[in-house]
Amino acid sequence: MKHIKLIFPALLILFIANTSFAQQINGRFSTSFYSWERFTGVNTSNMITRLYQNLQFDASHEQFSFHTSLTGAIGGASSFSDDGLVRVYNAYLRWKNIGNVLDVNLGRVPVFAGVGIGTVDGLLFKSKLYGEKVVLTGYGGANVSSNLQMNGYKNINKNFFTGGQLIAYLFDGSRIGLSYTNRNRLMKGYTAIRPDSIYDPISVIIQPEVRKEQLVGMDASYYYGSQFSAYGRFDYDINSSHVLRGEVNSRVAVTQKLAFTGTYLYREPRIPYHSFFSIFESESINEIEGGVEYSLCSPVSTFGRVAFVQYGEELSRRLSIGLNSKYCSFRYSGSNGYTGQLVSYNAEAMYPLFDRKFIPTAGASFTIYRLDEKIGNREELFGGSLGVIVRIMSSFSIDTQVQWLKNKIAKDDVRVFGKVSYWFNHNFSKSQITGEGE
Repeated sequence: MKHIKLIFPALLILFIANTSFAQQINGRFSTSFYSWERFTGVNTSNMITRLYQNLQFDASHEQFSFHTSLTGAIGGASSFSDDGLVRVYNAYLRWKNIGNVLDVNLGRVPVFAGVGIGTVDGLLFKSKLYGEKVVLTGYGGANVSSNLQMNGYKNINKNFFTGGQLIAYLFDGSRIGLSYTNRNRLMKGYTAIRPDSIYDPISVIIQPEVRKEQLVGMDASYYYGSQFSAYGRFDYDINSSHVLRGEVNSRVAVTQKLAFTGTYLYREPRIPYHSFFSIFESESINEIEGGVEYSLCSPVSTFGRVAFVQYGEELSRRLSIGLNSKYCSFRYSGSNGYTGQLVSYNAEAMYPLFDRKFIPTAGASFTIYRLDEKIGNREELFGGSLGVIVRIMSSFSIDTQVQWLKNKIAKDDVRVFGKVSYWFNHNFSKSQITGEGE
């Protein structure tokens, strides 16, 4: 069984063991499983079942609060390297409203700040100024690896994540954001066979260079009720001197039932500096999409979108048409060009019964595709799902679903998913906290 070093593990144990000092605790505890048949040969197979345990927990007392989210997984196949591994997505203390302007988070903190997205083992602060018309966010600390293990602060100069964002609300309906992030990833070394000076093979230790990202970004949005909305974004990579992303999209409501949408998107592959993949040539993607939305009657609405996607000198076209209602939705999607050919039909439905205590769900899809636009056979894929959500009490729910897939590779691929969730929330009275009335 593998173990990880949890950041500030004593904080978690201390806070859970002493919830009597908290004014409020809430969270969710869920157990889920996913089971499928894995073929190991032409006529041999075995059943694989993966079990997952998730805990989300918050506790607060006056200006202080503790937040955590963690997941553990285990299964019956030795090929899964994360068996017994507990992944801590976040675990941090928050001191909020310091001087009525500042919130401070300390620990393993999630970051959503413009171009800076991820998790940091360190500090994040957020300050609201000028009557909350300006919001300043800053963060910094050790970079968290993809497996969410705690690597410590020994090589912090080579493995860090820092940056900030400034958001301004200049007038009603407006939002302007400026952001910056600087991230270094220390890559794990490995052993390889290399020739020496006389071409004899020897074992050497390879230490890849530190992968670096230094990005700046700007985004702006404007909303005028439900009649008009617009959004724009620009991301730039300082190290490679490339524009990573440029985006403009808008929605205009001509009437209460009819609206038009438009989107332009430019994207470059987000490849860190010194990454092995930076040696390969890549092309940018330009995408233009226009759409129309029409409300037939409440709550039934329809939509249609047409897009043209250019990758280098190649062009692909995409069409999607759909209908949405309160209890079901239907969608047609089609595309051709350098991405191949695809036609897909999808339907989903759900209907709440017994005051939403019992909700059956169903879905079906049929897809015809060809990987090359001009050559190759057309393939078919069928898929479906049946499920039910049972929520007899507001704090307890059971979710189950059976999924089925059939194509040229899998004749009958059946998978089963299930989850049991428990929500808890408790507000302690003042007498419980201070001991009054005893």
